[in-house]
Amino acid sequence: MITDRDLPQPWRVVASPIDQDSATQLDAVAGLKTGIEDPVSWDLIENVETRRRLMLRMGFDDTGVVITGVYVPGPDALGIGELRNLPLAAIETAVRSRKAHAKTTISAAVMAGPDAHEGPLGNPSGPDDSRFYARLALRYLKVAASSPRPATDLARAEGVTPRTVQRWTARARELGLLPPGRPGRSS
Repeated sequence: MITDRDLPQPWRVVASPIDQDSATQLDAVAGLKTGIEDPVSWDLIENVETRRRLMLRMGFDDTGVVITGVYVPGPDALGIGELRNLPLAAIETAVRSRKAHAKTTISAAVMAGPDAHEGPLGNPSGPDDSRFYARLALRYLKVAASSPRPATDLARAEGVTPRTVQRWTARARELGLLPPGRPGRSS
């Protein structure tokens, strides 16, 4: 399923997912069969400036979430120039990133335990102290939701240097407890 946050401007979600009967009909027209082992969703999006609507079939492959089909409803033809400008790669990347973020957050919450946000963080007992790094990951994500410089702000709150937090978050990413960082950004 696609959310408005997955879409670049000026696109918006109209329906995500579309109703199951319509999805089944689209799959049938395309000669596709879906079963429980192949979860997919058809999502209707719209460019608010041009009013162009697209239906995207989202599925999975070895790399994660992928767009497995595109349907253009309506009477207007889709020109090659317009086709080139469809933000399909950006949408696919945003959905993958959101799913990865959710997966890592759940993993970190399970490993951190119920008291993840209580008391000072302390120091890891070693490079494989998964509980420490899970607690760090949850705190980092909480700070990152409202701060442009989460490592600096978390370091200040925990009484350590920003470099220490950056080192810790790098290890948390290696352990799969934080999603990949944004290239070129240092916080």
